[in-house]
Amino acid sequence: MNDTQGTNKPEYDKIALLGLFIAALLMARLIVVFKSRISFSDPIRLSRTGLSVSMPNGQGWQSEQQWKYRENIFTISSLFPLGSDRPTAWANCRYLLSAETATPQMRFEQRASEIDAVVVEKNQTQTDTLTIDWARIDKPEVHFSVFFGTAKLPDDRQLDIELRQITDDSELAERIFKRIIEGLKFEDNQLLKAGAEIVTEIKSRGLDGFLDNQNHQAFFLIKDPAKNTIGFTMDVLVDSGTDGSATGAQPNIRATGLFYIRGQRRSEQGTSFQCSNDLNEFVYKSETSGRTARSGTEIILDETGVITVRKYQAQPEEKSYRLNPAAIPDVFLNQLLMQMLDSEKNQIVVDIIEANGKIIPTLIAAIEVAKDITADEDAAYIFELELLDGRGFSEKIYLNDRKQVYLRLARQDNVYILERAELESIVREFPEHAEHIRRNNQMLR
Repeated sequence: MNDTQGTNKPEYDKIALLGLFIAALLMARLIVVFKSRISFSDPIRLSRTGLSVSMPNGQGWQSEQQWKYRENIFTISSLFPLGSDRPTAWANCRYLLSAETATPQMRFEQRASEIDAVVVEKNQTQTDTLTIDWARIDKPEVHFSVFFGTAKLPDDRQLDIELRQITDDSELAERIFKRIIEGLKFEDNQLLKAGAEIVTEIKSRGLDGFLDNQNHQAFFLIKDPAKNTIGFTMDVLVDSGTDGSATGAQPNIRATGLFYIRGQRRSEQGTSFQCSNDLNEFVYKSETSGRTARSGTEIILDETGVITVRKYQAQPEEKSYRLNPAAIPDVFLNQLLMQMLDSEKNQIVVDIIEANGKIIPTLIAAIEVAKDITADEDAAYIFELELLDGRGFSEKIYLNDRKQVYLRLARQDNVYILERAELESIVREFPEHAEHIRRNNQMLR
């Protein structure tokens, strides 16, 4: 038996050596590919931003070829090598809707601290339209390098570029990083500037200028494509009359809201909102519950223009951003449309701040009533709203001659109808919420 084992052992050694040889060949091939000329994609545009980038693609690199929205940031990435679950190189661009408050130098040191590395170089690159501050961060004991760049964009937007590599060739990594920078194209977003002008006009006018008799109420029944009633929304907005100052610094504007969907996808969200008349400070709170989970969010805008979002859930989160001039809470969508009509702007981009803390760039365009085949006799104005986060959500909003929203058609996978209704109609359809509805309706009177 021992002789048999002794006879087979050299065969095992040969197999092991062959495996090592094949692994070495594969590694050598990866290195050759990595060091060969890298091709880049055609410019990949981020819709309605004026920004496009070219990412490494081909010769072992794989790019997603599209921007993706997550947590108030748009990202696009490339990996090397293709198909690996442990890539040796990674390139990423991030478009931040609201710029971080830290300086580039502070962010370089923070990034180095996160990976237990050191900043070995700081520099700046100027393109035709952008200034990119960047740093090289090294962890030499494991041949790991990071090239990290950041650029401040107009309207408090921000662009970050990052390249990580774990091969012992930082020269090539730097070349790819700089090639991404060279391929950047940016044109100032005029629709976003138009949105910022509208929001500024609202703040200058003061929110109380939009309220009739210090009270604005809106109740809508929600219907599915078959026109079955499946839920409702309720919003009350009032001027409490407590702000006597000219600056609008006191929180005199208050609002409450309730959104409810019943059935298999049961969901309920209650909101409360309080702000100054000029909207330069606010507190926005929401609590959401579904069939299996409950969560809460608190959004605070302070006098310095910094917004803090706190999420109360299984793993609490807190993030702070520098809010841009075109940002406005979804509470004031109706006032936004009214100001567009008064300003005669037909198309704008604004950042809608949702109750869950998301900041979503949104295209709003006026539509000629005579050219809209869905318009009924009550339609005096029509707007189309499109969320630019890639979800495919859009909405057509109908206003009557009093500039009051009376119908909304929301589209994503299906068309959902929101029809304006009286409070008592909501109570009859949803008697289980009657007490809550009446209490919320009365609390701000």
